[in-house]
Amino acid sequence: MNIIINKAAIIFLIGIIISSNTLAQQNADLALTPAQRDSLLKDYDNIFPIWGRKAIERGFDLPYPVGINLNFLYMNQDITIGNLGLSVNENPTQSVDFIQFDKADSRISTVNSRLDLWLFPFLSVYGLVGRAASETKVKIKEPFEFESSAKFSGNYYGFGLTTAIGVYQNWLSFDINWAWTDLDKLNEPVRSRIFGIRYGRTIKISSKRKASLWIGTMNQKLLNTTTGTVLLSEVLPPGLGDQLQDYQNSDWYQNLNPLDQVKVDRLMDKVLSDTGGNSVNYSLDKQPDRPWNILIGGQYEFNKNWQVRGEVGFLKRFSVLLNANYRFNL
Repeated sequence: MNIIINKAAIIFLIGIIISSNTLAQQNADLALTPAQRDSLLKDYDNIFPIWGRKAIERGFDLPYPVGINLNFLYMNQDITIGNLGLSVNENPTQSVDFIQFDKADSRISTVNSRLDLWLFPFLSVYGLVGRAASETKVKIKEPFEFESSAKFSGNYYGFGLTTAIGVYQNWLSFDINWAWTDLDKLNEPVRSRIFGIRYGRTIKISSKRKASLWIGTMNQKLLNTTTGTVLLSEVLPPGLGDQLQDYQNSDWYQNLNPLDQVKVDRLMDKVLSDTGGNSVNYSLDKQPDRPWNILIGGQYEFNKNWQVRGEVGFLKRFSVLLNANYRFNL
């Protein structure tokens, strides 16, 4: 089961990366002086953002519209699963509500590249691709207590939108994005949706340098059931079969209804006779243990071309994001 949970954890990580890398139009709340405004408008011929000239005429100091980002993120979070279905080899999956999970602890790291564009002064669109690696520990408390761990990796891609407003040195941004994750042993990509809100404040350090601080919240949700196939030997830790020989005399088995006992007998027959070739088909619903978490972050702008930022997430989902961003005109 740890491999199954690993896949869920990678999906949530992707959402954090996408949403955390799109900040509000944070320079727009620092008004230009008349001389600065006239200097910018004199040679202004940008295609984007649309209505950019009108925004500058009103004194908004816009960032360069196109950004190329390189990101690294580490995350540790708990995941809950439900509606578990299992079968062995070619048999169709059936509900197995007698299996209960105690805890799934996932540690994930990823690197990705991201391209964003301020389409309007108040609206950014973006897309990204990346690769994630995960190590997960899973505890099952019934029908047998055991712990297992595994490493997993996969590729992902996504896109999203951010809208932002600024008043003086304060800004507020709303972000929503969607991602698809392609992992082996899955029958189809897993879809996820991330929604984030951030409130921040920007201060001018010098004529070229600025800094921003913000606090926010993020909600994560998976949009489809996960189905796939893994080898039985990958799911169960070595030596567990020896502990299961007398399962029919256990209290949990005797308390099952006759239909569930038949399901268990079929599964246990494959487990106890497994020589490494049996496969397990599964279907399940999975979500973060806490869909909402808190974010605190900051950015330092060396100039309009180069910025670096970091963000920490906490409250049942700990994450650390590091980002380098290069921006240019279009």
